[in-house]
Amino acid sequence: MLFCSNCGAKLIDGSKFCNFCGTPVNTVQTGNTSESAKQTPPQPPQGNTERQQEYAGKLIKCPNCGEVLASFITNCPSCGYELRGNAATDSVMELYRELNRTTTPEQKDFMIRNFPIPNSKEDIIEFMILASTNFIGEDDRNIYEAWLAKFEQAYQKAEVLFKKDSDFEKIQQIYDNCQNNISTERHRKIGKFTVDTVIRNITVCVGIILMIVAVIVDRVSGDASFIELSAYILLIVSASFLFKRGATVIDYAVSALSGLLTLALSLFLENGAMGGLCGVIVLIIVVVNYFKSINKSKNQEGK
Repeated sequence: MLFCSNCGAKLIDGSKFCNFCGTPVNTVQTGNTSESAKQTPPQPPQGNTERQQEYAGKLIKCPNCGEVLASFITNCPSCGYELRGNAATDSVMELYRELNRTTTPEQKDFMIRNFPIPNSKEDIIEFMILASTNFIGEDDRNIYEAWLAKFEQAYQKAEVLFKKDSDFEKIQQIYDNCQNNISTERHRKIGKFTVDTVIRNITVCVGIILMIVAVIVDRVSGDASFIELSAYILLIVSASFLFKRGATVIDYAVSALSGLLTLALSLFLENGAMGGLCGVIVLIIVVVNYFKSINKSKNQEGK
């Protein structure tokens, strides 16, 4: 317990003045012992009026002669020493390692979108190369768009920081080549999407073809009842299995289009009442299955 040296009152810990007599707390008494507790504020250094300097970043020097090295060189300009073992930046390498450890597309998408773009030229180029080689051939739409958005962000940052730098030509070249690859990749994805859609809806495609053949045969010979019946069965069965096979929105649209096309083609048949009925049934089944899929998605989100 601390006591005031003037009036002997108890002092509050950390107080600079006595609460009773106002005496500055310079000397305190602990029991029967008196000790000095003077607090002297730190004095500024004498005779040092120069401004302090602080350096940010790193200077890369030649291990042979100590010459400061610029970016993207493989030999020292002063002594010709060959530089080896220049590793990628820690942040980019760490991102690469973490992406290899991820187990779900959602985790990978989150890591890519939240990666902070570096500030140095070497780091930005390293990241742009990593991004450009990863989104080419990527079939997951979210991951593809995450890489693409981050690549564009890295280029915009480089344009702001290094637009007048001679090394910006390297960044521009990477960007231009990547834009050409993006155009090629989009055409590839469109082709792949079309093929996948046709394969998933092969039954619908066969049913529509049979409907067209039935119209042609009916107009020529007048007997296409078997072909018509086969087309109706295929279209109704395909629409019935939309929900069970987890069809996408485009699959529902294709089946709905087949129903409308059946209604239209039935007008050219001699006995088109059956075709019209089939078209209506297909449309009803598509609508019912579509709402079932929506309810299923809402229930899964609620859980």
